[in-house]
Amino acid sequence: MHTLEAIKTSKPTRLGIYCFYDKNGRAAKFIDVFLAELSKYVTDLVVVANGACSSQAKTMFSQYTDHIIVRENVGLDAAAYKQAMLELGWKKLQEYDEVICLNDTVMGPVYPFSEMFSKMDAKPLDFWGITAYEGGTFADEEVPTHLQAYWHAYRRSLVSSKEFQHYWEEMPIMTNYAEVTHKHEMYFTPHFEELGFTWSSYIDSRDYADLTSYALLYDPKTLIEQARCPIFKRRSFFVDYDAYFDQTAGQPALELYDYINKHTAYDADLIWDALLPSYNVADLRKAMHLDYVLPYAARNARKNNMLKSAFIFHIYFMDMLDSTFAYIRNLPDSTDLYITTTQDKIRILRNYLDSHNITRQVTFIPVQNRGRDVSALLVGARNVVLDGDYDVIGFAHDKKSKQNQENGHNGSETQGFTYKLLQNTLGSTDYVENILTLFADNPRLGLACPPPPYHALYFAHTIPTDWGPNFQITKELLEQRLHIHVPLDSKKPTMSAMGSCYWFRTKALKPLFAYGWKYEDFLPEGQMGADGSISHAIERANGYVAQSQGFYPAWVLSDKYARIEVNSLLYTTNSLLTAMGNRRDGETLLATCQALRGQLSRGRIFRLIRRVLHLSLKQFARIVIQPLPEKPRTLIYKAAWAPINAVRKSKAIITELIYDTVRALQKRLLSKKNRY
Repeated sequence: MHTLEAIKTSKPTRLGIYCFYDKNGRAAKFIDVFLAELSKYVTDLVVVANGACSSQAKTMFSQYTDHIIVRENVGLDAAAYKQAMLELGWKKLQEYDEVICLNDTVMGPVYPFSEMFSKMDAKPLDFWGITAYEGGTFADEEVPTHLQAYWHAYRRSLVSSKEFQHYWEEMPIMTNYAEVTHKHEMYFTPHFEELGFTWSSYIDSRDYADLTSYALLYDPKTLIEQARCPIFKRRSFFVDYDAYFDQTAGQPALELYDYINKHTAYDADLIWDALLPSYNVADLRKAMHLDYVLPYAARNARKNNMLKSAFIFHIYFMDMLDSTFAYIRNLPDSTDLYITTTQDKIRILRNYLDSHNITRQVTFIPVQNRGRDVSALLVGARNVVLDGDYDVIGFAHDKKSKQNQENGHNGSETQGFTYKLLQNTLGSTDYVENILTLFADNPRLGLACPPPPYHALYFAHTIPTDWGPNFQITKELLEQRLHIHVPLDSKKPTMSAMGSCYWFRTKALKPLFAYGWKYEDFLPEGQMGADGSISHAIERANGYVAQSQGFYPAWVLSDKYARIEVNSLLYTTNSLLTAMGNRRDGETLLATCQALRGQLSRGRIFRLIRRVLHLSLKQFARIVIQPLPEKPRTLIYKAAWAPINAVRKSKAIITELIYDTVRALQKRLLSKKNRY
């Protein structure tokens, strides 16, 4: 047995091996803050970049070390640690009191690392970490209690052992996250514990075991607030929402961000700097709940200075002026108003203003009737956005969507979409003031728009995604025309302003306006169609443009409309679950969905078997039965089809009986209704 000792020297020697990964090789600002604090407690630092390492990243790392290893991105962080340790050699590593293997999946420190090192130095240990995963049985898998591998600190007593050296020397190159998790992270702690080595974690996982095995993900705010955990996972802000919703109410990332922002000295802006260049905004919106519900009839307090604002309204339909100007009247006097319309309608609008005693200053911008509201904004009002010296601008337009009525839908379906758009863009003067306050107090907010519609005909076009046939043209617009490269995914919603009514920070959408659009870039009226044009691509691109400039898009609702939205969401969920009938299986939503997917998969298999059987019988009949004389051939066909026809006839009789019964009940109910 080896002798355990605490670290007794006031200036222990430590080596840090820091694993860095970014698809584009960019080192986010949080890494600089993290390493600046860590460097106070490590004697030497090695940075291992898995894959790309830009000149910007190398410049940052060179502030803290001359030892930067850039390697092929294979084997994840475990392979990076292995390469660094083997290159340095065991003799060199044993010179340090501790060797810390850590990676860039965590951010911080929220509190000084001195608190943690002071506590852990006093413990006689062989290795330690910041947090541990509390073991148990999960999904029929036995998971041991283990230190989480984003931070492993190995004392000299462990590093000098043959067992430790053999472990790393013989470690295979693993190919994916699951393999590293099972063969290294979950294995390391119990393996060396069985060999007689002692370990501990700075945060005691047993204190939270009754709540969750993974407190760092599912209750990170409590770890920081109560246990003074110095770090938090970057993943908290973009984790697949299934993980949150299956074990919580969905609150972990929101609570974590709010606590860090309001109750610690850590710069929360570093979180946005880390997230926006690298992750899909739909994932950020779900995890961080980038949805705002603002008062309709009261004003929120404004912490920061008023922003200079304008509103651009595109008017086309002269028979909708009463409802259009009812919304325009809600603009504060401090917000400049611009109206885009065709030249022939300006006189009509001036007369309307005069006859309705609307005295506010209006600047009219004549536009061509080509590209509808999108070209009116990007071509006609471009100078307002680029040269108007405005901080925030709103945009809206009147809407009829005649093509929906032409396709057999009710006008009320489109009217409902218009109501949702304008109520949540210009619902009331108080509401508009609250939107301006939202921008003033959230400097990373780049675009605020109503959520997409999902009532009536829109359900098929917005859930689960709102891309329609527009993904490829949107991708081409962003990457080839605007030279914007952000994470896109056709299986995730766009997080853009569906319906083109929104407020935006001018800096956030500048590339879209600076492109130099011309009316000729847009299809003329009558040729656009319901989807597939450049206008539809632009409609889906604006959230990604904001993201590329370091701003996030968000959904915004008035508290008045939120009452409708909550009931509509519950109605949608209940309707789908009711339609499942006895196919619903499982307590949680996730379990129910997994069960349904399994049943649908089995259904597809049965249909495939039936199809293969049908084709096989058809081939058999052609080769074996058709060459037979007519009489035996007819007898065989009758015998083969008899049971099939009997089943079909029975189904037809049962269906007719059910139909007649339902019709009779409907007549009886209608008769009773008319009676009363």
